[in-house]
Amino acid sequence: MAITTVSRLDMTEVRHMIAEVLSLADDIVLDANDRQNVANLNSYITVLCSDQLDIGTEVCYDGNNELEIASTLKEVTLSVNAYGKNADDLLCKLTESMRFTSVWQRLKRLKMGYLRCSPVHNLPADTATDNQQRAQVDLIFSTNSITQAEVKRGDSVKFNLEVSK
Repeated sequence: MAITTVSRLDMTEVRHMIAEVLSLADDIVLDANDRQNVANLNSYITVLCSDQLDIGTEVCYDGNNELEIASTLKEVTLSVNAYGKNADDLLCKLTESMRFTSVWQRLKRLKMGYLRCSPVHNLPADTATDNQQRAQVDLIFSTNSITQAEVKRGDSVKFNLEVSK
């Protein structure tokens, strides 16, 4: 039995979308799970998928292709952190931009829908050498993950009947 992922949350594409919305280079919108050297960056953004809540699943059977298809609707929380100059302003621009048609169309291609966001939190980080600006926001989306599994159907069944005396 082969189980295949047809579609799921693509964090690389989400980071590309955030970079595009904020008019930033892709290489400064980083995966928060990857340890990267940011010492040479004046400002950057990290994105982390912090929570995925299953809302419901629909399971269908495609008899022609002998596939069982599970479509799971999820509520996904992405934690976005901005570091450097104007960190707060960048995240405010991001949350305000989520309402534009061009962003909704891009999200639709990613099989995502924007639901809401948390307040933007200003979290300056004091270090021994300087005071770095930092801001954080949670973006909440709906996503539709689709997986499928081969399920062979039985076209005919052979019965052996034995009569006992």
